Amino acid sequence: MTDKPGMPTGGGDDAGSIMVLLERVAGLMDSVQTTQQRMEERQLELETTVKTIQTDVIKLTSAHANTSSTVDRLLEKTRKVSRHVKDVRVRVENQNVRVKKVEATQGDLLAKNKFRVVIYQVGVPGASWVLHEQ
Repeated sequence: MTDKPGMPTGGGDDAGSIMVLLERVAGLMDSVQTTQQRMEERQLELETTVKTIQTDVIKLTSAHANTSSTVDRLLEKTRKVSRHVKDVRVRVENQNVRVKKVEATQGDLLAKNKFRVVIYQVGVPGASWVLHEQ
C-alpha cells in the first residue's frame, strides 16, 4: 500500500479513529436532538403562556371598555345634575331678590302706616270686594 500525503499510516488505526469520530458525531447528534426537543417543549410552553396572556388582555380590554362606558354615563349624569343645580341656584337668587323687594315695600308701608287689605269673599252670593283701610 502506498501512503498518501496527509493520511495517517496503518489501516487498523484508520478504522478505529473513524469509529471514534462516528461515535462522537452520533453523540453530538443525540445532544442536538435532545436540545432541539427541549427547545420545542419550551416553545410550546411559551405559546401556551402567550395565549393565556392574550386571553387575559382581551378580558382586561373588555373590562376597561365597560368601565369607560360606565364612567361616561356617570359624567353625563353629573353634568346634568350640575346644570340643574345652577338653574335652581339662579331661581333661588332671583326669588331672594324678589323677597327682599317685597320686604322693603312692606317695611315702607308699615312705616307709613297706610296700607289697604283687599278681601275677596268666595262662594258667597253677591260676593264683593271688601276694602279695609288702616
